[in-house]
Amino acid sequence: MNTSVPRETELRLLGDLFRALVRRGVCVQMRDAIPGLTITRLDGTAADVIAYVVVNRRTGGFSWWRVDSFHSLRDVDGAADRITAFLAEPPMVAHERSRS
Repeated sequence: MNTSVPRETELRLLGDLFRALVRRGVCVQMRDAIPGLTITRLDGTAADVIAYVVVNRRTGGFSWWRVDSFHSLRDVDGAADRITAFLAEPPMVAHERSRS
């Protein structure tokens, strides 16, 4: 599926997801260079990044860490729940999953 998400909509959705993740206690920052979110360990620096979230124009959804972690743009709270669950996985599981 190839979708066209206007830049304004992409930024609004990322802002909505940013707020939803903050409400769940996730340490998240907006990225400057490319529209997206950077998630770090609590009080982390750029060296402590554990996930990136972007709007995937090919699938028309949020994607994080690996391309098959996907959730619809129409459900920001559901995406925040799935990202929070992903972050709660033990580090080895998340690493092993990224290799598959």
